[in-house]
Amino acid sequence: MFKILKILATLGIVVQTISCASFKASEPRNFAAYESESDKFKAISSDGVLYRVSAYEQKSEASMDFWKEAFLLKMKNSNYKQEDSLNINLDGKAAIGYIFSFANSTGHDLYLVVAVQSKEKMFVVEASGESTKFEARKKDILDAIGGININ
Repeated sequence: MFKILKILATLGIVVQTISCASFKASEPRNFAAYESESDKFKAISSDGVLYRVSAYEQKSEASMDFWKEAFLLKMKNSNYKQEDSLNINLDGKAAIGYIFSFANSTGHDLYLVVAVQSKEKMFVVEASGESTKFEARKKDILDAIGGININ
């Protein structure tokens, strides 16, 4: 469900996971955080909605317009349908954000991705789950995104 690394690899962008956390994040309301690497924050709800925050060092420069086009093209080519564009800030910085839908063998899922650059890092937030469960938790997910602090 988490496609951002595949997107970056497919686009040929060289990224390297940073060795220490460069952000502070908390789980959305009614989610439980679980152990992850120091450069990632992961949480899950009791009904299986996933939430993740990651930081990546950028080895090449790209504008946010590039990332907007890259996300949309990759997701479209992977048979995802854009459901919404998000007007969202991450720690006071304008971020790109989308919600995509996709069908699978058990029904219909939603995938949220938010990304912002800060200095030489790309911060990415992802959330995914079955559509009705995701929609019920969407406000809590967006509130958690609003509370992320990046360095």
